[in-house]
Amino acid sequence: MRVAHKVGVFILAIVVLLVLLLLPRHGQGAQTQQDFGDYIVHYSAITTNQLVADVAKTYGIERSAWRGLLNIAVQAKGGEDARMVDAEVSAEVSDLTGHRLPIRLRETSENGDVDYLGEFGLNGSGTYVFTVRITPPGHVQPYLVRFNQDYVVD
Repeated sequence: MRVAHKVGVFILAIVVLLVLLLLPRHGQGAQTQQDFGDYIVHYSAITTNQLVADVAKTYGIERSAWRGLLNIAVQAKGGEDARMVDAEVSAEVSDLTGHRLPIRLRETSENGDVDYLGEFGLNGSGTYVFTVRITPPGHVQPYLVRFNQDYVVD
């Protein structure tokens, strides 16, 4: 096998992996989820420099080791008809010193599925704590998701 072909296959594998990290509904790798009965909330957080340049450009995201990206998707259960749905979603991130920062989320849609993306600054390497409130259609009380993500900033 020629070296150029091997490099091309390797680059393609990296692109697929990074897209799966950005879009948690499409893969199992780094995806995390929490079940709330009629809904499953999918969430992930990465640094924006992990995005492929074309994906970052498509979504208007600045690629940087000093910027994080939060991705939230709300899946309505329904057997074969399970789909990502609109919801009211808000989020904040804090470091272990307690410094809190709201994350402004924006709704994106691809093939009828809805995601919420939000960028935030990283102050340095360490553990960041995310608090996400999700209110699906027809619900009054929000679901609460809390998770940690470790970042290493070069």
